[in-house]
Amino acid sequence: MRRGLNTLYLGSGVLSGFCIVLICLVILTRVVGRWFGVVIPSSDDLAGYLLASASFLALAYAFQSGAHIRVSLFTSRLPQRSLLWVERAVLTLAALFVSFLAYHLGNMVWESWEFEEVTSGYIPMPLWAVQLPMAVGAAIFALSVIDSALCNWLFGTLIAKSEEEQLAESSHIELGDADE
Repeated sequence: MRRGLNTLYLGSGVLSGFCIVLICLVILTRVVGRWFGVVIPSSDDLAGYLLASASFLALAYAFQSGAHIRVSLFTSRLPQRSLLWVERAVLTLAALFVSFLAYHLGNMVWESWEFEEVTSGYIPMPLWAVQLPMAVGAAIFALSVIDSALCNWLFGTLIAKSEEEQLAESSHIELGDADE
């Protein structure tokens, strides 16, 4: 099960990267088209939709990799036992909040599908298709936070640390007199 979840998080991160590549291609096409006097309709809209997709699809992978911004200035000073309980509280609240977000984004996609809504740009696109990657990314992120919360409660596993935090903990620099 762990391998499956990690593959899901990695796949979500890869899809996010693919969206970034597509943004680059859309913008490049627009720039090259401008050189030849060709207007690419709705390219700004498409780049914006891809950016939202990339952002939401990257959440779970970034969370599992320890890439989210954390307030480690406070938590690094806590004893291990206190840190465990602080992370349990934070992960439980985050799991509730992100699950709420994922549920309502899924509901928004369903309503867009049901009412056949379209985007308001030059080229109308089905709104559900634009919103779906956000809902999927939020659902995978919710699964990721719930996964981390359960691992924390059941096994005492702490949230993944960033490379900078790991480096800061591993290197202890002694500040002393330069003459010594």
